[in-house]
Amino acid sequence: MLKFAPEAASLPPQRKLAFLELPSDMKGSRDDKVYEHTRFHHAQPWKIIWDRPLADGRLTDPKWSHLWEMCRRYYCYLRTYREKDISRSTAFKFAGVAIRLVEWLVRCGYSSFAEVPYSALQELVATVEDGFDAVRGTKRKLRKRPGRWKLDDIDLVAHPKAGKYVAPYLADVLRVLWDLFDLYTHPFDGDSYVLNDGLRYSMFDTARQAYGDAHDRGRRQGQTEDVSEELMFQYADAALQYIYDYADDIIELKERYDSLPPTKLSDRARPGERPRQLAEFLRREVSQGKSHSFGADGPNLSRIADAVGIDATTIYKDRFISLVNLAFDAYKSTSSTAKEVFEAEITRLLASPPKRRTPAKLVDNRHAAAEIGLPFTGRRNGSASPWPIVHIGASPRSSPKNLEAAVTDLWTSISIIILAWQADRTGEHLDLDVDCLEERVDGWYLKSRVFKDKNDTIGTPTIHVCPDVVVRAVQVAIRLGAQARLRTKSNKLLLRDNRLRDSVSDESSLRDRMGKFGKKFVRGEDADDIKFTPRHLRRFFATLWVHYYTYGGNFVSLQRHLSHASLTVTVLYGRRLANLDAAREAQTRLAFHLFGENAMNGMPLLGAASKKIQSIQARLNLTLSAPADLAVRLKVYLEETGTRVFPMFFGYCLWDRQAIKKALCTRPGDQAAPYSWPAVGKTETVCGGCANFFTTAVFKTFWEIAYRRHKEMEEDERAPTLLRDLGRKGKRIAQRFLRALNA
Repeated sequence: MLKFAPEAASLPPQRKLAFLELPSDMKGSRDDKVYEHTRFHHAQPWKIIWDRPLADGRLTDPKWSHLWEMCRRYYCYLRTYREKDISRSTAFKFAGVAIRLVEWLVRCGYSSFAEVPYSALQELVATVEDGFDAVRGTKRKLRKRPGRWKLDDIDLVAHPKAGKYVAPYLADVLRVLWDLFDLYTHPFDGDSYVLNDGLRYSMFDTARQAYGDAHDRGRRQGQTEDVSEELMFQYADAALQYIYDYADDIIELKERYDSLPPTKLSDRARPGERPRQLAEFLRREVSQGKSHSFGADGPNLSRIADAVGIDATTIYKDRFISLVNLAFDAYKSTSSTAKEVFEAEITRLLASPPKRRTPAKLVDNRHAAAEIGLPFTGRRNGSASPWPIVHIGASPRSSPKNLEAAVTDLWTSISIIILAWQADRTGEHLDLDVDCLEERVDGWYLKSRVFKDKNDTIGTPTIHVCPDVVVRAVQVAIRLGAQARLRTKSNKLLLRDNRLRDSVSDESSLRDRMGKFGKKFVRGEDADDIKFTPRHLRRFFATLWVHYYTYGGNFVSLQRHLSHASLTVTVLYGRRLANLDAAREAQTRLAFHLFGENAMNGMPLLGAASKKIQSIQARLNLTLSAPADLAVRLKVYLEETGTRVFPMFFGYCLWDRQAIKKALCTRPGDQAAPYSWPAVGKTETVCGGCANFFTTAVFKTFWEIAYRRHKEMEEDERAPTLLRDLGRKGKRIAQRFLRALNA
């Protein structure tokens, strides 16, 4: 950063401005106060509002027209003429920074950027890292950490940069300051300039120097905190219950409600309709010269009320009787003044447009609830059960167990499952189409579009393998939103019927619903303070990949799946791999829980490893021990032998120092590290026949689906012989576990 005041840039006396075309995707004209754009996908920003409040008026006022013109020219340059293309959202962000700088300019008392002295610019650059609010002398609000409900008290002594702008946003601010100098003082094309107003000084020699200064001064961007596996599995389990156990009943109830016929339109007049009818009737009566509605003693109110359709008592209300008396005076008077006053009032009434009639609504909720069978209890129950559903709509007076809340939680569960098992970004998830599933010989695939760092306008099509649980979630979404898509003629998978209109939820609504879903169904240490977000699920996918999935620590393939530009970001997402102590502790706790449930409560454990567990229990004499003594013995044994349980999505792997000898998933070189759990090769066909594997009734649904999937693969004549053989093997393994589970 320069430490001395340079000379102001010399400018020609007559500056010619370059002609800048509007962006091709913009709708409307240059002078619109709101620039609206074609919206190609749900998460894409689509409008800029120029009519912003300033310290003295508004940006679109004639007084500040030159500043508004500067902002518009800068935006057109960013979208159309910049050497390096940037996305629409980035251009919106830069334009927003320019507007914030205009707010600063007006608050400081300057009328243009060209008259800003070097000292004021130096002070701005020196203090802007604390935020525009700090520059204005006000305190900036501190945001809570990502993924938290509560605001945290930040120790500014221990963390001096905690209240500062993050480095990327500070870099954007300094880059805009550089652009306001560069585009104002240097010709753009020959002898023409981009900006009509701008800075005559710069604190930096180049844009790169501005970026470097921002990253030195700004604080590091906060990462969404990891949530423990225990809480995440509770969260995913509640969503799975909705998808598999409650979805059919909830959709059936919703279809019953949607099929109810609408009530007749009310025959009540619209607001303002009766006064208009009375005005038209009185105008005719006065113009006739002779009327049966007006007598010598006064108006015949009963006759007038009957002619207009107003109740005999209602005609005495002020808004009606005053108009009748005005008409009677005009009728009886011989002067033109009374008639003119009456005609002016009639013209005013008839000129006001009538209000719209309230559209037809469904029958009253009390009757509808009885007609669709409320209160209702579903066929299956569980820890996240929405039963019994008592009311239809959610309101402060209704039970929390209502149909509207159940449908909302089902939509939230659909998003949780897809995000947790596919790891899409929020915008990519909300943009899924109804035909996103594609079935191939080797299974199901999910089609989506990636917008970040690629084609941000229409997105780059991608396709990934998806597990059966995602297929189930998509199929539920197709059924749940069928009526909304039919009404709107849309093909968006997550289009839902809301109270106001059918629409796809925006990102903030989805985050809010996911946070409330976690508050309902997740219990445990620190659970009340965690606000579950889509980012947690994307990070959780990396955790599953690293610790539990077949892919193990293959970060390169994980980077490709997550569409990360940098491998460093991918490693940060799966950084629990480096924190092995926390992972081992969680796996040991899981082993303790399963062993105890089997010994004390008789929970069946199925698979070859169950024999080994029975041997351990016999050796420790667990069945004859008191519960407290059992816990101590089991804990000591697990710690001494290093026995841990690795959860997978179809069962558990029991691992100790001898397990490597019988493991079927080992590769050459694994024997050199006998205590390490092989991170790859985990499929139901491999693990199902392994001596270290066992499963429980919790995974029955998986084995039922696995049986059907492998049976279809075996019977598919299009499939290669190798796939059909694998299908036959997988079917036999799944059949064996199902027989034991059903016994």
